[in-house]
Amino acid sequence: MRIFVSYARVDRPYCVQIVEVLDFHDVWYDQKLVGGNQWWKEIQRRLEWCEGFIYLFSAESLSSEYCRQEFETAQALGKHVFPVLIDKNVQIPADLSILHYINLSDGLTVEGVRDLLRAIYTAEQQDWQHKAAGSGDTSSTNEPDDTNDSALTSAIRAMELGHYTRAIDLIHALKETKEKPVFIDLDKMLVEAEAALTRDHLRQQMEREYRDIYHLIRAPITRAIGVEAFNKFRKTHPAYDPDKLVEQVDQVAVKPPSLLSRLNQASARVPLLEWCEIPAGKVRLESGGRGESTHVDSFLMARYPITNIQYHLFLKAPKGYSDPSWWDFSPEARAWRESATKPLGSVYKGADRPRENVNWYDARAFCNWLSAVLKADIVLPTLRQRQRAVMGSNDRCYPWGDVFDKNRCNTREGDVRMTTVVNRYTNGASPYEVYDLAGNVWEWTTDTAPDEDPRSEHGYKVVVHGGAFLSPYSRAHVAHFLLVPPQTRYGSIGFRAICLYPNDTKPVG
Repeated sequence: MRIFVSYARVDRPYCVQIVEVLDFHDVWYDQKLVGGNQWWKEIQRRLEWCEGFIYLFSAESLSSEYCRQEFETAQALGKHVFPVLIDKNVQIPADLSILHYINLSDGLTVEGVRDLLRAIYTAEQQDWQHKAAGSGDTSSTNEPDDTNDSALTSAIRAMELGHYTRAIDLIHALKETKEKPVFIDLDKMLVEAEAALTRDHLRQQMEREYRDIYHLIRAPITRAIGVEAFNKFRKTHPAYDPDKLVEQVDQVAVKPPSLLSRLNQASARVPLLEWCEIPAGKVRLESGGRGESTHVDSFLMARYPITNIQYHLFLKAPKGYSDPSWWDFSPEARAWRESATKPLGSVYKGADRPRENVNWYDARAFCNWLSAVLKADIVLPTLRQRQRAVMGSNDRCYPWGDVFDKNRCNTREGDVRMTTVVNRYTNGASPYEVYDLAGNVWEWTTDTAPDEDPRSEHGYKVVVHGGAFLSPYSRAHVAHFLLVPPQTRYGSIGFRAICLYPNDTKPVG
């Protein structure tokens, strides 16, 4: 079945998981579209193209004007509608509550997936029965012309031509009639047709995977990944190699993928979670007329600050914010978590804006969770690591150079007065293609200093660096930083993650 999936952008990771479950169907969702007239035209074209419409129910999708327009259009076009609940706490509007929905709010459970696949299969049967009983239109080149054949003969011809879904539907329809054949075992025919359909699906999947591997091997940048994938592929399908990839692969010595490659692959399903390599080098800062140099080992840094949608995944994950063990790194963090069972929302909404209103303990807990998800050592950067990412090898004052430019970052001079999307300032990236290292939001580091205030709860303060949308440009200078209490939560303080190399794989710099 051709299926259109309607979802809210914040639910994209879960949408992708559901799409993968529907691998045997032709599924479309707007993962690559951008706004504008052409975007809506493509949506309308796909709504006309599809046979089934899946509406993922969440608080965001039910309040989305676009999702509702897509749903209403699908209904008007007479498409099969499959409502799927993905947020158990959502209040379904009265006009939608009459629809029977599939419940996947507890994840991709066996029962929920079975209900969804069964609903789609039932809809497909209805369509086939309608076609078989209805128009008599035999003009399609995709189906056998069986107008004058018996139902059984039509089923046999469909199987011979590889139209197994049609054969299955015809056999089911024949079993329901009064004129069943006396000597022919329809159940055995049905088993054979279903087995052939399964084999056909597996063959199609094999061919798709082979074609993807073929393109990986052809591109130099992904050749090593393709070779590794092909070696796994031919263990399962040793006889299938129409393009003779084995001759190319056997000439290539496969190197293990780098940490950067593995981390970017593991992060691919998280929107805007990309990593950049920061090579080892010196951080040299002038202080009192004297230059201070500090060596910084190589590390990987997230290209963007942690965004609202990324933090949303942490809040919604079954073992995310609800698991207090991520705060076990200090007694103060544990005490904070016990007093804050419900997190605060961000001040500035928007999936791609930086997540703020998060204190130091929460930022570190997020990194602990992300470490478990990505199976890597994810932490907050030190001040020197952040400065290294800004300065590069030229000791620059700002990520783009030594002269401040209000059009390259979000500080007070730009007069935006709120956070901006993290990938807005393409001309303000650092030498290593890291964005927003100056302005937008201050970012937590791991560095602490004794708090001289005797009333302090924790006895120390934490370094934040980079300046924010409210800050004058002087505070976005690479040498400037502030000390704030770790429990601080403001709409101008966010954070960014880095990944540390294991000692045995650390590049030499």
